[in-house]
Amino acid sequence: MVVNAQESTVLSEFDMALINCLQVDPRATWRRVGDALGMDPVTAARRWQRLSDSGAAWVTGRPTGHQSPEACLAVVEVNCATARTSETAQLLARWPHVLSIEHTSGDHDLQILVAVADLASLSRFLLDELGAVPGIRSTRTHVVTKAHTQGDQWQLKMLDATQIARLTAENRPQPARTTRRPLDSADRNLILCLGENGRMSLADLGRRTGLSLTTVRRRLDDLIAREIVTLRCDASQSLSGWPIALWLWCRIDPDDTETTTSLVRGMSGLRVCMSTSGGDANLLLGIAARSMHEAPSVDSRLAGVAPRLRVLNQVMVLRFIKRMGRILDPAGRSAHIVPMDIWSDPIRA
Repeated sequence: MVVNAQESTVLSEFDMALINCLQVDPRATWRRVGDALGMDPVTAARRWQRLSDSGAAWVTGRPTGHQSPEACLAVVEVNCATARTSETAQLLARWPHVLSIEHTSGDHDLQILVAVADLASLSRFLLDELGAVPGIRSTRTHVVTKAHTQGDQWQLKMLDATQIARLTAENRPQPARTTRRPLDSADRNLILCLGENGRMSLADLGRRTGLSLTTVRRRLDDLIAREIVTLRCDASQSLSGWPIALWLWCRIDPDDTETTTSLVRGMSGLRVCMSTSGGDANLLLGIAARSMHEAPSVDSRLAGVAPRLRVLNQVMVLRFIKRMGRILDPAGRSAHIVPMDIWSDPIRA
């Protein structure tokens, strides 16, 4: 049974194990999920449906932008007029290029993640769209130059090695990366459907895109193999046992690859590690914690894992407003979907 957010602050261990299965393999069959968890496939499917219907967890297909070397991802810190922060956040949440929004502590009110086709599109977005919002007083933009790890790889780690082996035993081998080809409208429609539901069946994907079952399977395999789309399973952070999220703006030597490798491999709670350009900080870390009491220990843990890292600023997420195309309710549950149409012109009519 799904634990209702009004009744409990944390999902059951079994539900978190089910979510973890789909973090390992977002499109795993219910038979393989059932084998991993020791339960009937129908029961596993039913429990997931209740989690999904309540907004406690969801699977998303996220466009990565890897189809083009010019594709641009940026983190923008937004400072709002005092009385208009909520209004501004709700407006930005409806924009397809704004993938994620968080209300944060510190010098800026909102932190947003923006994806566009290229730097020129980012400039147009910042100057002509974001700059025209009345409630925004100032912004600071950091262009992501390399993503070392993102929330796509984050896992609850509720499964043991045997369960993971059962879950992945019959995985279909992915085809080798094919020669780069431009995305067409069918590819984009397929990715947008996966953004709505990353577990959408091949038959439903075919009906939604007008493609045959064979073509859907071939294109989906190709998009995943070329990392044009990545599938991820998210859960309401407030219900998952990891309710606290911190962003740390850091500085390392530009040639220090050892530090980023050590962070990705050895820093517990690390959700995001991205190199950025646009300020004194050149590395952004997103770290999840189980309680407020863990937050003060983050700096000391970082010092042990990455002694050459300097933390320049630290902010705490007060509320998750949008995550990878999902507008969230105050409890962090998925309430509404905004298609992540990152290929469209960022200037709205």
